[in-house]
Amino acid sequence: MSVNIPRLKKGVVGTLEAVAQEIAAMAPACDTVAFITSAAAFAFVLTPLAFLLAMVTMFIEVNTLYHLSKRHASAGGYYGYVATAFGSFPAIITGLMYPVYQIASTAAIPVYVAGIVLPGVLHYFWGITLPGWVWIAFITFFILFPIFLAMIGIRPQMKYIRYAALTEVAFLAITSLIIILKAPDNTINVFNPFAWNSVYGSCWNKIGGPMAGLGLGMVFGLTSFIGYGGSAPLGEEAKSSRAITKALMLGVFVVGVVLTEVAYALTVGWGINKMVSFASCGIPGIVVYTEFLGIAGGLLLALFAFNSAFSDSVAMQSNAGRVYFAMGRDGILPKFFSYVHPKWVTPSKSLLFVGISASALALASGFIVGYFAGTSPSQLIYCPATSKPVFCALSATFDYLTTIALVGFMVAHFINNTAVMVLFARLKERHYGMNRIIHPFLHYILPAIATIIFAFVLYESIWPPVFPVTQAVITGVSVLIFSIIYTAWIRVKKPEAYRMAGKTVNIVEEERREQARV
Repeated sequence: MSVNIPRLKKGVVGTLEAVAQEIAAMAPACDTVAFITSAAAFAFVLTPLAFLLAMVTMFIEVNTLYHLSKRHASAGGYYGYVATAFGSFPAIITGLMYPVYQIASTAAIPVYVAGIVLPGVLHYFWGITLPGWVWIAFITFFILFPIFLAMIGIRPQMKYIRYAALTEVAFLAITSLIIILKAPDNTINVFNPFAWNSVYGSCWNKIGGPMAGLGLGMVFGLTSFIGYGGSAPLGEEAKSSRAITKALMLGVFVVGVVLTEVAYALTVGWGINKMVSFASCGIPGIVVYTEFLGIAGGLLLALFAFNSAFSDSVAMQSNAGRVYFAMGRDGILPKFFSYVHPKWVTPSKSLLFVGISASALALASGFIVGYFAGTSPSQLIYCPATSKPVFCALSATFDYLTTIALVGFMVAHFINNTAVMVLFARLKERHYGMNRIIHPFLHYILPAIATIIFAFVLYESIWPPVFPVTQAVITGVSVLIFSIIYTAWIRVKKPEAYRMAGKTVNIVEEERREQARV
């Protein structure tokens, strides 16, 4: 292999750091104050079920990434996985769509956390009213400052994320259990979609019934796992490719269990018959924590949510920048993206591009989606941050951005699931005994089930049309169409780059060659 190929520094990420990257990218405390609230606007009392099904779906998806990560590791992450298992065309599409959903999800952070949660917390506890434009100022803190941390080196990033992520999940697990034990409304019926028609039937009928409400709730349940696979682009910098495989399994298990527990705790803590008012509150999670755990509990959740949003931004922008770097190195994207900073040994130009893109997307979406939600630009700037026009505009913008992210997420995982099935069909392995049953179950049935669940959620987000979710799906599909056209152009104009897409660096193969020499 040519020594001129740009490489990232190997051996600086262990299993614990990779698991922390997974947790940080999924940002459970941020999900608690944001995605659970958005899911409840459609699923109401079925919000715990929406998160349980989302968790089960992601558990199934673990099987897919487990098999792919055993055969490839590099900065390309999913892009490299698909290239090794499936081929160049789907790999390039995956490589283009993966950063899109990371960027869209990053753009949503200042919109909701700084635009809704921060003003809500200050007003709820101390009666302080912030101006509507505060979310714009916090783009610097929640997008640009994290990208600088990602640019100056992987070690400072990993050190911060390791402590922040592990403390965060421990806090949520313990405090949610306390709320559940104290709550008077504990019931298993929150997992039964047909038990609540008398209470929420009129609300669900507006969007197509309880299953439609559950499906839309799952949009945000699955989106809360949007950072899953966050350790994959660290494959080049890991001490061993096995560290990434372990992190992919452990990260989603920890976050999935904790988020389902939190969703249940907030539902029974708020009141199972009062969930219509949950989403319209703005900061319902903090209100529940304050009621059951006192002011200290509410403030701690807010602080963990802000820290979670920050570490989430660091992790996701870091991931997106590394995938762009890998594609630039392969010649799929301009050479600009393959630059490695000589001192920091990070893809600094790719990272900077990601930070600027996320900032621009946050600004543009806030004003455009806000306008169509009925809030003028002047209202979004000059009205109080806790006023109804600002709340409606930024809530709609958050839903729009996170649904775009979900479309990119689903496309990437559709292709990953197909890649596993194609891989084992090509291998034509012979299996005997119990493996004759296990083989088709792991390599064909489970990936197919995950794909079907994703398709159900995508359908429910499209029909019947719901603003701004449907519009976001259209935007995401437009990006997918562009990605397909661009990939076809690369195949014609750059055949050698197309042939090597995602295969320039593969740490798994390098490790195998080293072991063979020993």
